[in-house]
Amino acid sequence: MTELVIKIYKYFHNHRPIFWASMIFLFIFFGFFASRINLEEDINKLMPSSKNADGTTKLAFSSLRIKDKTFLLFEGQKGATPQKIARACDAFVDSLNAQDAKRPKGEQVIGDVFYNIPEDVMFDAVDYMQEHFPAYIDTAVYAHIDSMLTVEHFNKQMITNREDMTGSFGSSFPELIQMDPVGIRSVLMKQMAPLMAGSAGSYKTIDEHFFVPDSSVCIAFITPKYSATNTGQGSAMFEMLNQQIEKFKTSHPEVKIVYHGTPASGYYNSSTIKKDLTTTVFGSFIFVLAFIFICFRNWDTLPLLILPVAFGAVFGLAMMYFIEGQFSLLALGIGAIVLGVAMSYVLHVLTHYKYVNDPEKVLRDETVPVLLGCLTTIGSFMGLIFINTDLLKDFGLFAAFAISGTTFFSLIFLPQLLDDKVNRINKKAFGFIDRINAYPFDQKKPLLAGIIVVTLICVVAYAIHGTQFDSDMNNLGYRSPEVVYSENLQTQKTESAIHSTYFASSGKTMEEAIEHFDALQHKLDSLQKLGLVKGYTSTNQIFVSEKVQQQRIDAWKKFWTTSRVGKVRQLVAMTAPQVGFSTDAFEPFFEAVEADYEPDPLYKSGIIPAGYQSTLMEKTYAGQYLLFTSVKYDKNSEVGANSDYMRICDAIANEPNMLVLDTSYYTQDTLMKLNSDFNILQWISMAFVFVVLLFSFRFNIKYTLLGFMPIILSWLIVLGAMDIFDMKFNLINIIISTFIFGIGVDYSIFVMNGLIGGKENKKLLGLHKSAIFFSAFILVITVSSMLLASHPAIKSVGFSTLVGLVSAVVLAYVLQPALFKFISRKEKQ
Repeated sequence: MTELVIKIYKYFHNHRPIFWASMIFLFIFFGFFASRINLEEDINKLMPSSKNADGTTKLAFSSLRIKDKTFLLFEGQKGATPQKIARACDAFVDSLNAQDAKRPKGEQVIGDVFYNIPEDVMFDAVDYMQEHFPAYIDTAVYAHIDSMLTVEHFNKQMITNREDMTGSFGSSFPELIQMDPVGIRSVLMKQMAPLMAGSAGSYKTIDEHFFVPDSSVCIAFITPKYSATNTGQGSAMFEMLNQQIEKFKTSHPEVKIVYHGTPASGYYNSSTIKKDLTTTVFGSFIFVLAFIFICFRNWDTLPLLILPVAFGAVFGLAMMYFIEGQFSLLALGIGAIVLGVAMSYVLHVLTHYKYVNDPEKVLRDETVPVLLGCLTTIGSFMGLIFINTDLLKDFGLFAAFAISGTTFFSLIFLPQLLDDKVNRINKKAFGFIDRINAYPFDQKKPLLAGIIVVTLICVVAYAIHGTQFDSDMNNLGYRSPEVVYSENLQTQKTESAIHSTYFASSGKTMEEAIEHFDALQHKLDSLQKLGLVKGYTSTNQIFVSEKVQQQRIDAWKKFWTTSRVGKVRQLVAMTAPQVGFSTDAFEPFFEAVEADYEPDPLYKSGIIPAGYQSTLMEKTYAGQYLLFTSVKYDKNSEVGANSDYMRICDAIANEPNMLVLDTSYYTQDTLMKLNSDFNILQWISMAFVFVVLLFSFRFNIKYTLLGFMPIILSWLIVLGAMDIFDMKFNLINIIISTFIFGIGVDYSIFVMNGLIGGKENKKLLGLHKSAIFFSAFILVITVSSMLLASHPAIKSVGFSTLVGLVSAVVLAYVLQPALFKFISRKEKQ
């Protein structure tokens, strides 16, 4: 391989136009496709899809629309009345809609704001019920209705009818009383009681607006025109929302406006990641480049350092475009660390050149270790593609391609850009590094003893407790203070001891979803009897399937026989005049008895406001139909596998056509499985590296074990240290641990290559150590800067990465040479 690379070098050296044309063409070619990739800001990339028992996808959470809602809260300040709060809500929503309307049609972001009940809704609902009410009477209540056809009951009911007719209800809807001399409406109210308790128990209406029970907070619901997890599109909406809130702080000081919801969390996650990457990683990168420039002194050092890494990044993005067409922004952000690994290969070439001043000599010394390091590092990253999380798959593929591209550029194009006429170094800086490299760390027995003791402690800690995973995905997301305040406000103002989660019945059509809800309701009833479920929304009381409607219509016709109708006429004639009604006052009832009725799907009627109906049912982006129910359970029992929450979810998730609409349930289960899967994949990656080393060292088991020793020990030190300091793995730490493993492989291979060089090439080990020094310095500075980040997913890389880097460098600098010399002396004896 070395000879092939040198032949390519000589060919390009003698054919410069072909070299320049090839390099520029590849940059433009891959750069074009890299620029076309869709950088997703979808936080659901962290979430696995829920799965059926057979392994098929049950529901992709990114396809859900209900998660797209943003809760907008108007909190009264300094004794503001509900009426003032409601007026402020109206003014704010009008202003927000007006601002959105000014945007170009294709760029408008607000789909609907549901904040009040329109005046005509109730009248439309009454008209609809007049035309379809038999379809909403449960067949089980007819026995009770039959018992109501007595003189005693009619005497009492007529008094009630009179009171209702002269009250506010009668003045608005007198026809409902005229259609119901028997008092069937009271039966229907009892039938609907579970629904009202489940859906409206935490809210009330004042001036047609939604308020919490103490009337201090008005609530509105914003439905955007995009998916909530696509925070790129969401940025425009929340920037506009924040601008409007700032304006209203001055014009309406009596109301504090806050918001929360999945879209809001996604927006703050995305904006925080961008801010952190700009201020921490970019800032540290500038510092690192300044340090490199001071040491290397050439004006072209920085471009030469950046070009291969830039090519690797462009090549990686282009390949992701060819494979998937899109890439996770979070994976790209963390991928900045991978570019630090890739940069180490560039540093090996540049540092080596500073000493030998001969590109061909550089290639002869560096090709094998660079390619070997590249191959083993790619092997460690490729294990991530087998883990059931899109983020890890994206990262694994991008890392493999980025490192491949950087290595290719470093060996093929970079040597052509080296100019021996201007090759300078900072002699003081390099002299200092040389003195560090020449120091006999491997001969210091106290240092060796300390390394062995620390290693043994970490290995024992890992052997006792194993790897611990954090299954709470909330610990990876940035929690904005504004969003947290809004969430806590709503919780405190409703039912703080009770928590709720959405469940759903599903179907290929909405009719199927409604029919399947009966089985879900039966399951929830059983769980409620066990005390696990504290309440739920009986959504099927509103949306009745056409099949059940027909059964109820048939039961209505069957019940009202000629004799029963005649009996009601007699009872009305006897009791109505006693309270002032005429004998024909209830004629609409007898017309309704004789009328013909047809099943009609309420969800297609347009009577229920879209903002409210979307909280009860939806057709997902994936074309699946869902009917929701909000299930309440004891919030204090939400932790652990045996909690009420987990027992409820387990009971629902295992049933056909029933869904748990909570990502945390599925991610907890998936991350627990990831514990064992990750360990297996990591050991497989190590086995791959061991085999590659064995082949590379021509089946010399001594060299193979020495090269492999720092790799496995640095990994065990990280695992043990995390256990000792009570730190758990999460999805982000898994990525970083793979990075630690990859960089440990590189350091070990280069030191081993230098040790094998022996007396014939005495300087080779020092040259490799110099490159390792620069690589470690860059990575430590970059990773340390991430400890200052606000986003927990970026900050989480700090501890494990620093421990891994330090252990990898120390083991490669100290323990590996010591063991090599010890074994060599034994062989000579």
